[in-house]
Amino acid sequence: MRASLVLTKSLQAAGVDTIFALSGNQIMPIFDACLSTGIRVIHVRHEAAAVFMAEAYARMTGRIGVAMVTAGAGLGNAIAPLFTSGLSQTPVLLLSGDSEVGEDGRGSFQEMDQVTITKAVTKLSKRVTDPQQLSAILGTAMQTATTGMPGPVHLALAADVLTADLLAADIKDTAETSGQCPDADLHGAAPSACLLHAFAAAKRPLILAGPTLGMPHHGDGLRALQDRLGVPVVLMESPRGLNDPRLGSFKSMTKQADLIVCLGKPVDFTLAYGKVGPFDASCEWFVYLGDDTGAEQARKNLGDRLIELGDLGPLAALGMMKHVPTPAGCDVGWCHEVDAAIGYRDFTAVADRSSPGALNSLTLTTAAAQILDKIPAVIGISDGGEIGQWVQSVLTKHIKMINGVSGAIGGSLSYGMAAKLANPDSVVMVFMGDGTVGFHLAEFETAVRENLPIIVVIGNDLCWNAEVTIQERDYGPDRAIGCYLSDARYDKVAEALGGHGEYVETLAALEPAFARAIASAKPACINVKIDGFAAPTIVDGSA
Repeated sequence: MRASLVLTKSLQAAGVDTIFALSGNQIMPIFDACLSTGIRVIHVRHEAAAVFMAEAYARMTGRIGVAMVTAGAGLGNAIAPLFTSGLSQTPVLLLSGDSEVGEDGRGSFQEMDQVTITKAVTKLSKRVTDPQQLSAILGTAMQTATTGMPGPVHLALAADVLTADLLAADIKDTAETSGQCPDADLHGAAPSACLLHAFAAAKRPLILAGPTLGMPHHGDGLRALQDRLGVPVVLMESPRGLNDPRLGSFKSMTKQADLIVCLGKPVDFTLAYGKVGPFDASCEWFVYLGDDTGAEQARKNLGDRLIELGDLGPLAALGMMKHVPTPAGCDVGWCHEVDAAIGYRDFTAVADRSSPGALNSLTLTTAAAQILDKIPAVIGISDGGEIGQWVQSVLTKHIKMINGVSGAIGGSLSYGMAAKLANPDSVVMVFMGDGTVGFHLAEFETAVRENLPIIVVIGNDLCWNAEVTIQERDYGPDRAIGCYLSDARYDKVAEALGGHGEYVETLAALEPAFARAIASAKPACINVKIDGFAAPTIVDGSA
C-alpha cells in the first residue's frame, strides 16, 4: 500500500473527515489518496486560508483541524496562521509537501529546512523521512496537538516517502489516536489542598479562562462552573485583554479580586503581566496552563504572588475545578457585580457625535444587532481593528469566534467558510473592515465553488482606522500617512466571483440589504460605507 494512502487511512481512523488545502507537486499523492478514503478536500486560493479554515473548523467541531500545503512558498505562506492558531490554543495539524529525502543536499526543487521555520510557532515540528514511521509519527503529532495546552503541529512529508510502498506489517495502527480533544481531561484530577484552602478563604475569587475554552462546545462547562461555585468565570480571548470592549468595565473589578485562578489563560500582556495596580498586591494566583513557555512567564511576572503553578492543560484544569467546593466565605453579590461590569456599555459620548440616521461604527453595529436578534440561528465572526472592537462590544451575544490573541487580521472569510461547513443550518455572519477584506478577498471564489453561503459585512471607512487613530493621536492630526484606502467596490468583486453583492450608504438601506443577502443563498458581501470611530473605551460603570 502506498504511504500516502496509509496517511489518509490513519487520518480517517482518527476522525478526520475534511482537509483544507492548496495543491502543489509534492502533495499530489495525498490528494489522490483522499479519493480512495473519502476525505473531503476543500481547496482554497492561498495557503494561509487553508490553515485559517483548519483553525476555525477545529474550534467549531472540537476536533483537530487539518491543513495541507506544498513545499517552498506554500509552506512559507502558512506560517502566519500557525502563529495565530498557537495563540488561540487551537489544535491544528499542518501537513506540508517536502523535497525528496534521496536528494537531500543536492539542491532539489523547493529544498528547504521546513522544521527550523515552523518549530518556533508549533508545539511539534518534524520531517518524516522513513515511510515505515509515518503513521506512528502522525499519531504522536495529533496527540501533541490535542493534549495539554492545545496548539498547532507540523509534519513535513518528503515526496519520496509519500510514494513509497509499505507492507501490511509496516503499517502502524493509529485508530486509537483520536483527533478529538480528549474528553477524559474534563473529568479532572483532585485539586491540591493549597487550592482548596485558598478557595475556602477567598471573598472575591475570580476564574479566568483562556482562548481554547472559548470554543463553543465549552460554553456550557464554563457557565456550569460559574453557576455551581457562584464565582465569576471570565473568558479572555482578545489581544486587548483587560481593555477588551467585549468585557465592558471588567478591568475595574480585577483589582478587587483576592484570588485568581487561570485556566489556560497566560499571565502575559493581556493581563498587564499581572502587575500590582490592575491587580491587588495581596491577590493570590493559581495558574494552570500545561505549557512550559507560559509557565515561565507566570513565574517571571508574578514572583511570590504565584502560589501554585499546576502542570495541567486547560481542559484538565477545568475538570479539576469540578471538585472544588463552593466557597462559603465568598461575598454575596460578587458574581453579580462582575457580570454587571462585563455587561456595562455607555456609548453616549459617541452617540452624541452622530447625526440622525448616519452610518458609522456605532449605528452599523447597533442596527446589525437588532437584525441578528430576529434570526433564529446565527454564528457571528468578528475580525479587523477598530470595527472589530465595535462588533465584539455591541454584538456580544452573537459572536462565536474572533480573530484572536495574535492580533492578526484577515482570516475571517476563511473562518466563516469553516463555520458554515461545520454548521450548515446556521446563518454565518462575518464582520470585518475594508482593510481586513483585502487579505483574502479571492476566497469568495472558494465559498461559491464549495457552496458555502456566508455573509460578509464590511464596515468600510476607507482607511486602516486603527493606524490612523494612532498616527493622529501620537503625531498630530495632519501626520497620517500610508493608511488610507479607496472606495473600492468589494461587493462587485464578490458578484464577479459568483456571489451576491450589496452596497449600502444609508442606515435605512441596511436591513433590506441583509434580507436580500440571506435570500440569495449565495456567498454575499454587504459593503457598508461608514464613518469609522476609534474602538470603544468603556470606563468603570460604577464611576
